[in-house]
Amino acid sequence: MSLVLFLGIVALAWTRQWRTASIWSDYPVNADNVFVGLYILWLLVETPVAGRDADSEGKKTSDSATCLVYGTAQALTFLSALWFPSVWHSPNIAHFFGMGLFAAGGCCRLWAIRTLGKFYSHLVRTIPRHTIVDSGPYRFVRHPAYAGMLIANAGICIAFLNAVTLCIFLFALVPAILLRIRIEERVLFAIEGYSHFAQNRKRLFPGIW
Repeated sequence: MSLVLFLGIVALAWTRQWRTASIWSDYPVNADNVFVGLYILWLLVETPVAGRDADSEGKKTSDSATCLVYGTAQALTFLSALWFPSVWHSPNIAHFFGMGLFAAGGCCRLWAIRTLGKFYSHLVRTIPRHTIVDSGPYRFVRHPAYAGMLIANAGICIAFLNAVTLCIFLFALVPAILLRIRIEERVLFAIEGYSHFAQNRKRLFPGIW
């Protein structure tokens, strides 16, 4: 899926370049292209995780097919943002706020992935001697990687605002993430120490949920 997403992004970014080049003619760089570059960099950074997950194929997982739904919704959010015309007809603060939000969400997610190390996976599964990690962003919430994903994609919606992308984000990606958290926690609560870890931490955002 990562390869298909990469090729789709490149193709749509090329098409968008010709459709919206005039929007950025008064700026030193095309911010849409910068956004695409940041997204591709994000994909490349997470590629080793996907490769590690591939080694788990055939082993027992508890995904209930949510990995595919979640990944598809994530891909469609950005692909639709590149394809459908934005309500913004000229550069404004929303473009740069959205890009900043995307960068913040991506950094939060990568911080979480780095903190978990070998325990992080795109699949819902446990590994031998699985222990609870409560450092880094896990000091504040139980699922900072998902929080980062939501923040990053909210940034995409703001920067490339259109009805299709917003609907995919709200009605496909957000529900997919919430469902994965429910399924994931069925597995996590079976690990010794997770109940204590979860007592004083919200799932995604401190003081909210």
